[in-house]
Amino acid sequence: MDRRGRMSVAGSVKTAGAGKAGGGKEKTLQGRGLENFAKELEADDAKWLYVTSDTDAVLEKKRAFDEKDLIILAPSKLDAEAVTSWAQEKIAWCCKKGLKPESPNQDSVSVMVKDKAFAMYGVYDGHGPEGHHASDMALRTLMAEFLQSEERATKPEETLKKVFMKTQDTLRESSKGKGPGHHDFSSSGTTCTIVYHDIPEDVLYVAHVGDSRCVLGDLDGGSKKKTLALTKDHKPDEPLEKKRIESANPPGRVIFDGYFNHRVFSQKGMYPGLNMSRAMGDLVAHDEAGLTAEPDVTKINLKTERAADQNLVLLVCTDGVWEFVPNEEAVDIAAKGYKDSKGKVQAAAEKLTKEAYDRWMKDSDGEITDDISAIVVVL
Repeated sequence: MDRRGRMSVAGSVKTAGAGKAGGGKEKTLQGRGLENFAKELEADDAKWLYVTSDTDAVLEKKRAFDEKDLIILAPSKLDAEAVTSWAQEKIAWCCKKGLKPESPNQDSVSVMVKDKAFAMYGVYDGHGPEGHHASDMALRTLMAEFLQSEERATKPEETLKKVFMKTQDTLRESSKGKGPGHHDFSSSGTTCTIVYHDIPEDVLYVAHVGDSRCVLGDLDGGSKKKTLALTKDHKPDEPLEKKRIESANPPGRVIFDGYFNHRVFSQKGMYPGLNMSRAMGDLVAHDEAGLTAEPDVTKINLKTERAADQNLVLLVCTDGVWEFVPNEEAVDIAAKGYKDSKGKVQAAAEKLTKEAYDRWMKDSDGEITDDISAIVVVL
């Protein structure tokens, strides 16, 4: 069996010339392209925390299941560790490298929370030779564009759609250049799932392309109570997605690969072979095989959900989790980790990612696992 058949695309990962993205200046909001947002936060004098993954300095040499490098930012006038502990009372994040010796961790994660105002969670699953750069660039662009949009609070759904397409444009422009900061995204890209929580209104807005799933469950366990899938994986064999691909200009083709997945192909040949119908980057698939970066956006009124379940938990994970862990069971595993640790959300995320890793190892006879990322939020 080709264990790699479960992965998004086949092929090794190019790392030549790549290095750590986070220099000194990038360990500030301004260095992350968030100059205007930094001014907004300073004017409000609010408590906040910004967490972002950063391309591993050692790239493919990082050990399997080690955590990806992180940048954690907090108000300069407050103790960063204290602010981090405050956020981790309700929010946890993991971004684990898979067992892929030739590849760096291509997943990315982002968390932004502003006290009593909003929270924003994102996971990005890169694929292809430049997938780690695709997920990182998508994270940087999307966060900067959304957080600094004047319509973020008033028109979140429209804004999310706009910034997803803007992010796709940014990846395309990067592919036109050469040298540092430019990457070839012709056959590399990333999924993206973003959750924006308007805290005063108690409403979630979920935008996604690809198969990084988001589910809402109860800390009493997903098997005991209803688990709600807030996203639907964008797969080529889904009837509406297949119809859109085959009616695109130019039209693409959807073909079963003989193992696990239906994949998208150009009319011109057996490429690019992506196993999802929407993603960022992947310029050949966008230009020749009907791929799109337009997200589905869903609005969820948490007041309604709280009427049925008082102990809500949100899971936002890459398919390194979902490949072998069903939605309800993922909620069960996270809930058990939370209860066994007497209310530590990070323990829930660690338990979920470890279980996913173990199942990958079992399925592949210890040969390979995907990168595995999870954000767990107690709502």
